[in-house]
Amino acid sequence: MSYVCNRVVVSIACIETHARQCEACNMATPYVPQRHSRLALAIAGTLGASAVFGQVEVPWLVMEEVTVTAQKREQSATDIPISMTVMGSDDLNEKRIQDFADLSVNTSALDIARGNSTNNPVIAIRGIGSTDPWINNNPSVSAFIDGVYLPFGSYLGMPLFDLERVEVLKGPQAGLYGRNSIAGAINFVSVEPGDAIGGHVDLSYGRYGETTLQGAIDTPIGDSLKLRFAGFSAQGGGYIQREGTVDSTAGFSRAPGVIPAIPSISAKSDYGDKDVVAGRASALWQASDRLTVDLRVHYANDGSEIVNSTNLNGDPLGVFQPEQGAIHVDYDDLAGVMDARNRGASLELNWEGDVFTFTSLTGVESLSRDYSVGDFVPLRLAQPTYDEDVSSFSQEFRISSEGDSLYWLAGLNATRDSIDYHRSLSSWDYLLGELISAYDQDDESWSVFGQVEWQLSPSLLLSGGLRYTDEEKRYEGGSWENDPFGTSIVAAVYPEVAGGLFGESDYDDQDVSGQLKLSWTASDATLVYGSVSRGFKSGGFDGSGIVEEIGFLPYNAEELLAYELGVKSRLLDDTLDVSAALYYYDYSDKQVLAILDLGNGITEAVTQNAAVSEVMGLDLDIKYLINEHWSAGLSATVLDSEITEWNSDDPAEAQARIGNELPGTPGTSLTGDITWEGNAGDFDLRASMWATYTDSTYRDIENTPALQAESYTLLNARVSLGDPARGWSVYLYGKNLADEEYRSSVRTLVGMQGAYFGAPRMYGVGVNWQF
Repeated sequence: MSYVCNRVVVSIACIETHARQCEACNMATPYVPQRHSRLALAIAGTLGASAVFGQVEVPWLVMEEVTVTAQKREQSATDIPISMTVMGSDDLNEKRIQDFADLSVNTSALDIARGNSTNNPVIAIRGIGSTDPWINNNPSVSAFIDGVYLPFGSYLGMPLFDLERVEVLKGPQAGLYGRNSIAGAINFVSVEPGDAIGGHVDLSYGRYGETTLQGAIDTPIGDSLKLRFAGFSAQGGGYIQREGTVDSTAGFSRAPGVIPAIPSISAKSDYGDKDVVAGRASALWQASDRLTVDLRVHYANDGSEIVNSTNLNGDPLGVFQPEQGAIHVDYDDLAGVMDARNRGASLELNWEGDVFTFTSLTGVESLSRDYSVGDFVPLRLAQPTYDEDVSSFSQEFRISSEGDSLYWLAGLNATRDSIDYHRSLSSWDYLLGELISAYDQDDESWSVFGQVEWQLSPSLLLSGGLRYTDEEKRYEGGSWENDPFGTSIVAAVYPEVAGGLFGESDYDDQDVSGQLKLSWTASDATLVYGSVSRGFKSGGFDGSGIVEEIGFLPYNAEELLAYELGVKSRLLDDTLDVSAALYYYDYSDKQVLAILDLGNGITEAVTQNAAVSEVMGLDLDIKYLINEHWSAGLSATVLDSEITEWNSDDPAEAQARIGNELPGTPGTSLTGDITWEGNAGDFDLRASMWATYTDSTYRDIENTPALQAESYTLLNARVSLGDPARGWSVYLYGKNLADEEYRSSVRTLVGMQGAYFGAPRMYGVGVNWQF
């Protein structure tokens, strides 16, 4: 049994996670399950409110209606003809999704690989994604925080905290989301300020000293202004064995007496500690009955120890050999520490008119960071040190209107981005010198877009979106040799660098993209849809270090033509949700990070348009409410990808790559979960278990067997016990409970091969307080 507030005149903000329309009096007041009835009475008594309580049956678990803003307005996820994965705040907190890597292992069809350690994540959805980890590369998946576009992968190293939900939209979304949403889009929606004073604090401690503290507080001012302050901190958790140089290369130099020798460095366990602090302030002002102003400001500082990949095959000099089968080992002589500062703000104005709604969204974002990654061997072969500054500005205006049978939206978007990049590539033990590269890049883009939905009949809806994009990029910079010891052969290996190689180049492009969709409401509980979409990913410039004049030439945009059939249905008296999507992609001009052999053991990674590919796949999502105590879910993706053409003047190179799979494209990926919730005496008890399976995956475009990630399964669990009437709960968590060894991504450098391995078994305890 449970109790429902009937004609209560107090807002019970503390139980927002269970709030819905009052069943007893059909008013928009929260309902209170039995485990929360003491809290409701306490609040009502404290505020002097009187209440009448009636008894009704309320289950512990219910099949929730998920609201999303995937189409720039609030809608039920089941009513939108888009294949998507949506995770609410409860899921995000329970599964400890605190960064992009956590998001990947909990979402089928989403693959996130490391770029420059954790600094520039490389993202793919359904096999569509770039392999370029450089800072100026635009990801193939467009990411948005509270509607503001994040144009570079470098912004995606931010911690994820105090989020209302994450929406992963699969397939091209160019009509509403614009350039670089060729694979899909990810919306991060932060929690809005609440109506009453309250908040939460969560503290956890786990294996390897991993400590996480996060929380938020709502502090409304009057009836029209609401404020929210949220914070996050992650410390410790390093699980890497750093070998040092004492027993390997200490004292080594290719030019003894001229170039200083490698110092003696002791081994260190539990390396790779996090040191992340972040905060967000939000203000929501109801300026009038028609005008709402939403301001959000955020800041993050990352001083974590940088983890290198584990060397797999030694070094080209034959000086060092790694232990066979070793994982979670850092052999580098260089201990890198991140020094990154991320700042951003957004201002959204919404004006509700009688006929139309007007929205203005302004966003600014900046990132400054200095760090060294190392070359994953205890030698100084190619150790990069970076000094990077990135800034972005975006402005979007939208106007929309909804009638009985017609909805339309029109918009204008403009962005300006700039990058200031400097890299010192130290090669004292290989090229006996240093290669310095620096450039400035400025990007400008504007677009006009629109979407129309026309209700052809009570059951048929035709929708279409179109966007015209104009973008320009300007690159100016180059590379030069640094030879402080008079020993460098950098210019001998890269002759065009001798005396300095400098240049400038422009890139401009125009594109028309969009989609056409037909939706059929087969019944009140079933939606069937078909769509044809076209998306594109921007072209650009080499973002590492140009060593040949030809490197100043830009690469061109990618294009994707996608066909999709899907169905979404709620069955068995609203206890079973099923959605499925079948799709075919024609993927052309793919930008690939190809490894070119320059001779004498020297290689160069160059981004080029080299591939035409086909992708076919199936997505399946099932959510089943077994009864009021048990629920289960399953998400699955089956993919088949193939390179059908390769653009090269070398027939042997083309032949070697035609038929290869696209990197980051597992044949099968699965996520499943099961949850139980009920009483344990006077307390609430919730237990959940979830697992992820990922098929074997090639990590490079060449499909190198040594760099293939084998299939793996991750098992995770969480148990919590609490007293919601007093606002507290304690919990135990475990991730990768079977201690599975698996590769999350790979790295190649001057003929060396390395792999980043996923975290080992992690577990801990936490306490949560709602107030």
